[in-house]
Amino acid sequence: MTKKYLIILAVVAGLGLVAYTYMGGFTNVKVTQTTSTQLFIAGKYYEGKTDAEALGQVYQEVGKAVEQKQLTGDFAGIYYNNPSRDTKTIKAFIGVAVQDTTSLPAGFSVRVVPAGRPVLRGELDASITIAPKRIYGALFDYEEEHNLKLKEFYVERFPEDQPATIEVEIAQPQK
Repeated sequence: MTKKYLIILAVVAGLGLVAYTYMGGFTNVKVTQTTSTQLFIAGKYYEGKTDAEALGQVYQEVGKAVEQKQLTGDFAGIYYNNPSRDTKTIKAFIGVAVQDTTSLPAGFSVRVVPAGRPVLRGELDASITIAPKRIYGALFDYEEEHNLKLKEFYVERFPEDQPATIEVEIAQPQK
């Protein structure tokens, strides 16, 4: 009986590793210091608890706007704080990186990410479910290793068929 459970456990663990690998779990995060480019994000602002139903509703509204082709572009967001560094409260603008800002769904607005800012950019070719945690970990490790100070301004972008990208503005660029 115990041998049977060990075999089942080994098969399940093997399948889990295969799935994690397929989703990009073992891919390396590429971290670079660079300059930001201008980005237009159409979406909705949310401020509140990270586990609130309202946050899920914002994500659903953005997804519905993309599904109905009211917005065209990559899923993107601007985060104005790091919920793991303070309370479980988040301040975020969740939406889609767009080229055309002239026609937006009702209740949506546009935020502009300015060009020319010094940023730390993390890129990872992985699933949207894995990429953020892995990229943020690599960015914060790089910050510590290179004695940088990052601002609480995070820009996430998840293009199809390209690596997920997160940029964090550098408060004190390396000299």
